[in-house]
Amino acid sequence: ANVGDSRAVLCDKDGNAVPLSHDHKPYQLKERKRIKKAGGFISFSGSWRVQGVLTMSRSLGDYPLKKLNVLIPDPDVLTFDLDKLQPQFMILASDGLWDAFSIEEAVHFIKEHLDEPHFGAKSIVLQAFSRGCPDNITVMVVKFTKRGSKAAG
Repeated sequence: ANVGDSRAVLCDKDGNAVPLSHDHKPYQLKERKRIKKAGGFISFSGSWRVQGVLTMSRSLGDYPLKKLNVLIPDPDVLTFDLDKLQPQFMILASDGLWDAFSIEEAVHFIKEHLDEPHFGAKSIVLQAFSRGCPDNITVMVVKFTKRGSKAAG
């Protein structure tokens, strides 16, 4: 389940980046129609914004826009067959990481840092910051183990 512009990405058994979520942005047709139906508007000021303020169209917070019904907390829920994908790890991160890394770049970076403490999460945050990301950068890496093996520490 996902709301807003944080993302989840999985690294499958072959090392491929598999997006597990998608951003909720006001320029998307479905979101734009919903916002306009609620009486809201979308404007462009460097990026598309709901009511000229927020760059995402769904959120768990941002109560002033929720009172107007132009912002909703409803998640999109996607399902995946983990037996088929046989994931190595998953990256859960705020939009700050994705401003600095594509999902493929992030998966490649974490593969090279998976043996570090926190499975490379701290290293990728520092790298995103050094690339000039001005936004918040929060990252969690979940390492998967194969069935029957000991759990990762």
